[in-house]
Amino acid sequence: MVQPSHEPSSCKMRRRCDCDWMSGLPDEIMVSILDKLDSKTAVSTSILSRRWRHLWRFLQSFHFSEPILPDSYCRVRIEQMVRCSNENRNQHFVESMGWFAGLKRETLLRRLYLVFSGSTECADVVNSAIASAVEHGIEEIDMAVIENTMYEFPWWLFTGGSNPSLTSLCLSFCKLSVPLKFGGFSSLTKLALIHMHMSLKETQLVLRCCRNLVTLHLIDVLAIRIMQLPKLKQLILLWSLRLGEYRIDTPALQRLEYCGEMLLASTFQSMSSLEHVSLQYMFDEYRECHAEKLENISTCFPYVRSLLLWYEIPKVVKPRTPAVFLSLKVLTLKITTKPSDDLLWMAMFLNAAPYMETLRTTIRYLSHLDSHNGVVWDDVDFQHDSLKNVEMYNFMGRDNEIGLARLLLYRAPNLRCISFNQAPLEEGDDHQLVPLTWPGAETFVPRDSQFVLSKLFENVSSSACVVFI
Repeated sequence: MVQPSHEPSSCKMRRRCDCDWMSGLPDEIMVSILDKLDSKTAVSTSILSRRWRHLWRFLQSFHFSEPILPDSYCRVRIEQMVRCSNENRNQHFVESMGWFAGLKRETLLRRLYLVFSGSTECADVVNSAIASAVEHGIEEIDMAVIENTMYEFPWWLFTGGSNPSLTSLCLSFCKLSVPLKFGGFSSLTKLALIHMHMSLKETQLVLRCCRNLVTLHLIDVLAIRIMQLPKLKQLILLWSLRLGEYRIDTPALQRLEYCGEMLLASTFQSMSSLEHVSLQYMFDEYRECHAEKLENISTCFPYVRSLLLWYEIPKVVKPRTPAVFLSLKVLTLKITTKPSDDLLWMAMFLNAAPYMETLRTTIRYLSHLDSHNGVVWDDVDFQHDSLKNVEMYNFMGRDNEIGLARLLLYRAPNLRCISFNQAPLEEGDDHQLVPLTWPGAETFVPRDSQFVLSKLFENVSSSACVVFI
């Protein structure tokens, strides 16, 4: 005979919650979890139980993708990475767009994310979906076209100030051509244009109607001649082809990331608020002029507090202090060099920043580079009293790395900590915008930490803490 259970109801409830703890969460948290999923998965949760049946109706973000994307795809390289055949595509993309366009909502939309081929069939349903999103007060639109089409973003849906709530627009591999007196993007605070099919004039017209921008990303587009954005705080310029000299007048700018040709000091106007600068100069045929290049950087950004530089080892480093960064506190160096080259020339950066407190380095070794072991560097008897922290990334215990670390321990008497990390340094707030930087790097079996320590403090006295990560 089965005895009736005398287990308290509270224990039963606790055991039930242990099995299905998500059902005990508030609706707001469960909806925020669904917002992070692709829309097909989020809507399919409605069949789980009565509790889940209507939760998807409160979604504020919708994500639709025609191709099946890899987990680690990069926004900058999406056209190259995604060459999807028919079997790698979502066959229900058009139907999903039609469903979304006809969806009746009681809540406002926050974000719409679309990745599609740009075909005529897809373009029609995408435009209908965007029109529906505008009616529901969409705040952010993120769109990428993965094939070489001339799909044009439907700017006409935003004419007459019909959607003052749109604050963020990110477009990749498509066309945007607004008329001269267009005012539909006046509420935008973030704009990203990536590999766009736009002329110089079209880019200028778009920026002219975006006077309230706080964040601007221009990647592989024609750089405009004059950029005057009084509220801009973050600017990313990558691989922008210059057509002559241009001027950047952004007095509120706090963060700049640039990759391209060397800039003239006259390019930047009124940038006293600038806190962080990331620079990588491309198309450089005169690597022996790196010392002068550093002097040019200090002239452009005399008040910057955080600086990231991408460097290939120079042929000649002149025996003098090439620049003076009196406000610099944090310096990050991404160096590309040959495995056999020494790194002691990097001490010129310490000479250039007498009040620097933190130094970060990450070295990429490429065997095919020309060897510049005859680097001319004046090993003056300098002492850096302000340096307190050193972080060396992609550290494998090579002799040249240990040599640089020994120099820093010897010349920085107030150094508190030096850390060695085998992983490369990751940089960039938006990982989808920053391409991978380590393809083809030479591998090296990391040396034992005890071996590194024995070499590190051989005839060198320092009270700095040493950390291996």
